[in-house]
Amino acid sequence: MDGGDWGVYLTNDLGALASIGVDLQYKMAAVSSFSTLVILEIKLTHPRENGLPQSDESQAVYAIEDRMGEVLRASNENRYVGRKLSGGVVKFFFYTSTVGGLLASIKETAAQFPQYSFETRVISDANWSVYRQSLLPGGDDIQRVEDNKVLSSMIAHGDDGTHPRVVDHFAYFSTAEEQRKFAASILKYGFEVADQASIDDSARPWSVRFRRIDVPNQITAVTVKLTHLAAQFDGEYDGWECAVTPSATLPGK
Repeated sequence: MDGGDWGVYLTNDLGALASIGVDLQYKMAAVSSFSTLVILEIKLTHPRENGLPQSDESQAVYAIEDRMGEVLRASNENRYVGRKLSGGVVKFFFYTSTVGGLLASIKETAAQFPQYSFETRVISDANWSVYRQSLLPGGDDIQRVEDNKVLSSMIAHGDDGTHPRVVDHFAYFSTAEEQRKFAASILKYGFEVADQASIDDSARPWSVRFRRIDVPNQITAVTVKLTHLAAQFDGEYDGWECAVTPSATLPGK
């Protein structure tokens, strides 16, 4: 998934666990010249009980994805927008201006993975409705995507996010009164208010920076609650940050 603005999250899809990867760069507007959706479906050979792939088959999924990416980068006639793993099936989603060329690329890739059956569906979708309704995160999944982006960056710097540390959070409000009420409300959850300020030229100019010791790779349970809490005060939760400590530098490592 090179390039773009990719987010990954786990969600409930029609009662089944689903792992979704989606390119968020298209969330504001569809690309009208790519009006046809092609969905490539591949049935996993030995999925876990939850319908997601075993670790070895995950590598096969990534290899197929990478190979399709190499083929598609050779032309500017397709947009790879997402991947969904659920119910023992992986689906890849492509919008295209040349269906024949994309189907030929899929056939070429399939020949390199004979252990799998490649099935395709072609759908007219000029408004990118499937992308918006089946792939883009909504509700609490939006925060899960943002948390996973931070965690992925930490992992890339050698920090697996499994040890506790001080985590700073940020929220913004429309009025000083709502800022004050929110700052007071978070104290009962063990947070310390680090700073309250006003920022010019903003729809929500009143900020609160607050912190608590937490485990980063378990942070979404915290951030989802903070998102809802900030909304109660006409505010917006705006994410978190923490120190990055490569695992090799920790005591006992």
